[in-house]
Amino acid sequence: MPEIVVLGASGFFHHAEPLRHHFGERMVIEADYSPSKVAAYQPDLVITFEASNPQRGMVVAEMMRRNVATLLIMDGIQEWRNTWSRIKGGNKRPLNQPILTHKVACLGRLDARLYESWGNVGKCEIVGAPRLDDLVMGNYPMRTQLIEGRPLRLLVMTARTPGFTPEEREITLQSLRDLRDHLKPRKDIEVVWRLSKGLHLELRVENTFTSATGEELHQLLPQMDAVITTPSTAQLEAMLVGLPVALLNYHLVPVYTPAAWEIKCSDHIEPVLKDLCNPPFERMLYQDFCLHDALECRTPALPRLIQLVETMIKIRKEQHSKGTPLSFPARILDSPEYFVSWPSEAFDLERLYPDHPVFRLREVTFLQSELDAALITIEQLKEQVNTLTHRLHRIPGYTWLSRLALSFQRRFHLGGHYQV
Repeated sequence: MPEIVVLGASGFFHHAEPLRHHFGERMVIEADYSPSKVAAYQPDLVITFEASNPQRGMVVAEMMRRNVATLLIMDGIQEWRNTWSRIKGGNKRPLNQPILTHKVACLGRLDARLYESWGNVGKCEIVGAPRLDDLVMGNYPMRTQLIEGRPLRLLVMTARTPGFTPEEREITLQSLRDLRDHLKPRKDIEVVWRLSKGLHLELRVENTFTSATGEELHQLLPQMDAVITTPSTAQLEAMLVGLPVALLNYHLVPVYTPAAWEIKCSDHIEPVLKDLCNPPFERMLYQDFCLHDALECRTPALPRLIQLVETMIKIRKEQHSKGTPLSFPARILDSPEYFVSWPSEAFDLERLYPDHPVFRLREVTFLQSELDAALITIEQLKEQVNTLTHRLHRIPGYTWLSRLALSFQRRFHLGGHYQV
């Protein structure tokens, strides 16, 4: 009997593939499931990639009643409209409010903080996204200069769902129209469109979108120079490749997962395009911070997910053998990464402040010698000041001269110090 049952669904099977390759016969992916069917496997752990669906929610609830461990693996970023607009009308359940499973594998610390603010304290584990491990392992350099002699290759993308209401879809479409019209006369920018839900037909542009699994996107991104996208997990994928990323967001709603650039109206398009052509280094450093806050990606995610799964199974078996109610510690995965914001590998004071020559000095021994000389000089200057001050106090009329200088300074509003 398999120890792990994955609640499969169309659009989510590719997320389970890394686990299937590792666990083999210990895991089964069940697409046609029910509480009784899943219970018949007598699993130690049930995994789902989406728990707001009522059918999956019923299975998860039943497994928890049976003291079976349950894990929600997030497949993408959280987005404001997906959280709030999607449930308007009352026909859909709130998303992760609360999280129904024992644990949730978060993309990064940002998600964990957001979920915990919704009352899910003790459920969040910071894992990353195994399906993005190929990009993590690629170790792509940060793009800060355009290759001369060719146009900027700009990828324009939308999330899988461009709008959760007709009004939202129209706003997204208008933002794309503005961008298309602005880019049309540009000879220095080569645009590649990757749009969902037939938007390319209304815009009358050629579309490259063929699959939502991410494989074709991962092949396309290294060929690009910059990306403009509506809020989507694709923004993190582009950042992993080192591309400057701007969010296209006319909706005037908060952005859960930020970027270094954001286009909120047509007036923002030109200044953002100017930056994307030659990204300022300080913006790219901030983008790197946004990436690592939103996605645990300094190392591949699959080993962390495997550790989480194995530990949950171990805890479940131990407590099941004792007949005790199933419970888990607040954090199974624990690392300084989760509590410290390490600086970007690209962080460089010399590049950030080229007008300060001191940051060009890298030789430690030379700097130590110069610092020692500077400290000695400061001490000598202190002694000279003390000696001069002592001599001035011995000059007749010193106090009178000092008061006169202060009066003169105030009368003519002079800056600095003129005290004798």
